[in-house]
Amino acid sequence: MSTVSYKGTIWVSKHKEFDPSLLRLLTSKDRLIVLRHGKPPYRVTFGVPHQAKVGVEYICDKGEKRPSGENAASYALVAFFILKEHDIPCKLVIAAQSTTKDPNKDSETPYWEEIFQNDTKLLFECHGLGEDKKLDLELSAGPNDTTDTKKYGQFLASALNNLCDLGVQKEAGKDDAIIYRKDGTKDLKDRLQKPGNETGSLIEARKKKLPSLHLEAKPRFRIPGDQSNTVTPDGLILGQALAGVIIKSSSQ
Repeated sequence: MSTVSYKGTIWVSKHKEFDPSLLRLLTSKDRLIVLRHGKPPYRVTFGVPHQAKVGVEYICDKGEKRPSGENAASYALVAFFILKEHDIPCKLVIAAQSTTKDPNKDSETPYWEEIFQNDTKLLFECHGLGEDKKLDLELSAGPNDTTDTKKYGQFLASALNNLCDLGVQKEAGKDDAIIYRKDGTKDLKDRLQKPGNETGSLIEARKKKLPSLHLEAKPRFRIPGDQSNTVTPDGLILGQALAGVIIKSSSQ
């Protein structure tokens, strides 16, 4: 996997269509794309370990095949750009269609090295969640008990304003969850399906005492109806909400 430090334009159409140079990278194979604003320590390092272009449902086809996060970088790029506009130091690391090793499970991948390379206050990984899952979004920290996941979940639920059903991990290492329903109610007795408890990057972050979060997002937040590699309307709202969460948590 070759690394590209991207310093060019992000948008052709703001918060919708990507600049052709960036789009070529996002839809390529075995590319690590790194965007930075400011200098470390970063307020947040976003990671997108399983990026693939729309229509590519699996990665690591030369290794242990696994589901991709089709166009998951789209909502992460919205969040990164907004933080950049607010002059908040941040970093975004995107592993585009790895063909061999799983980027956030294998400590010898360029993605792993890059997300832990600089001082940062929070690691925030962005993923894709299957359409068959019961919740629209799942927020967790896996086994990382250095993260106040419930606080971040409350901030995110508020920012999303009943857009969808959001599940938030109650306790590190477990799948018990608080569910913020789109009808405005809150369910305290449910479970996450993808809590990330075995995710290598979250385990490593815990060892480093680095707070980390893991967000799983259904296709409505990543895959447009026309199957283009652009930002969906709900992906835009999600990216804006994530940036708002980082800004709000920075002020506390």
